[in-house]
Amino acid sequence: MSRDSSRSATIREIARQAGVSIASVSRALNGKPGLSEELRERILAISREMAYRPSAAARQLISGKAAVVGISLGRQDVELHPYYILLYQHLTLALHEQGMVPIFFAHDQTASLPERAGAAILLGEFPGDRRAERLAGSGVPYVRIGEPGEGFSVAPDDRHGFVQMTRYLIGSGRRRIAFVGGELEQSCYPPRLAGYCQALAEAGLPERFFSLPHDVTSASLTAYRFFAPKLASWDAPPFDALVCATDEIALGCLAALDDHGLAVPEQVAVTGFDDLPLLAARLTTLRQDIAAIATMSVVLLGDALAGRSPRHVSIPVELIRRETG
Repeated sequence: MSRDSSRSATIREIARQAGVSIASVSRALNGKPGLSEELRERILAISREMAYRPSAAARQLISGKAAVVGISLGRQDVELHPYYILLYQHLTLALHEQGMVPIFFAHDQTASLPERAGAAILLGEFPGDRRAERLAGSGVPYVRIGEPGEGFSVAPDDRHGFVQMTRYLIGSGRRRIAFVGGELEQSCYPPRLAGYCQALAEAGLPERFFSLPHDVTSASLTAYRFFAPKLASWDAPPFDALVCATDEIALGCLAALDDHGLAVPEQVAVTGFDDLPLLAARLTTLRQDIAAIATMSVVLLGDALAGRSPRHVSIPVELIRRETG
């Protein structure tokens, strides 16, 4: 087998050559159980032949619990959302690529994380979230996927995206634009709200808000149940566009509008955020690069492990125009 010696192999390439999973390669390289000795030796031989060199982050995670990264979700319902399922998948792949072993932690298991993992990535921030504070107190390096604050963090550029989206709707002639989000009184989407409000203020237009109640089952169903009775009671809706905090909320709004005979986008435009596969097939939305967020999370984790100064990275979002707006 020939290879350019100037380029180190990745774990994905080793797995492909060995005909095994990325997780199996990670176990072999980190001396983890779960493999036969014959398979372990074959994987190690291939890695040597392919000149595998772990990244700086992977070198920090070389043995024992130090090789484990805890992925901690927020509130208990967060794992039900397609966005978090996709993000978790991309994080798992990005960590395996660097020789790290991801394990799952619920938000209320933070106290036990330092006993089982050498670092952490925190998802799904919520009001009163103290996970970062507790990990810092335990000396566990971590990265937050969320807005700037203490420590390392990465997030999509929500605010600028919602400025873009709201300006786009204003430019298309909409003048009664409402924002729809979950539990707005708890400030779950401050950058998105701020972007929406900024664009309306620039145009001299009034703000309108619809705050959906918390529901553990489905954001789409919650949005539908919220708007269906209101649409039945109104002579006409008090808005000509709905800027929704997520694609899931937007889908519920679309279903309610359709059931009440309101044409989209002719009478009411509807937009989302995330650009989730399948869910956003016809939806005008803001696309965030989930794979880039996952990759940057692992890069920042390497910086945290190396003792570098904390920083925040903002990932650009893209306006995607489709049928609903």
